[in-house]
Amino acid sequence: MMLTKYADYSVRVLMYLAARPGEKVPITAIADVYNISRNHLMKVSQNLARHGYIIGYRGKGGGIMLARPARNINLGQVLAIAEPNLRAPDPALLPNVCPADSNFHQILENARESCLKVLSSYTLAELISGSDAEHPRNNGTQHNG
Repeated sequence: MMLTKYADYSVRVLMYLAARPGEKVPITAIADVYNISRNHLMKVSQNLARHGYIIGYRGKGGGIMLARPARNINLGQVLAIAEPNLRAPDPALLPNVCPADSNFHQILENARESCLKVLSSYTLAELISGSDAEHPRNNGTQHNG
């Protein structure tokens, strides 16, 4: 699965803020660390704020911070709002449709749902902890990926 830059930036903003709980962070600080355009991060931040993941503060001493604890931020939900077009193309909208197109569409949709299900089993806190060894999905074994 390949994420758009927008989705990648969304997760990076949240990771950066999660490592600094309760701290207002200027967008320029995140832009500098990741070498990302401030304008891109403004758009990402507006979307994250609209969906209740971060709070923005204007003016001198302003910045952004998490709106809730990292343990309450679900990665699958974040990617769903950052990647709203993460769907297989509808075969009815394609030219020269054949019966296999419908089957392929269903297979891709099943793969998308499976991917989001796995991502939804993780929180931002687990992402920044650096290990998923204790995640229930792993039954106490280390993930080698």
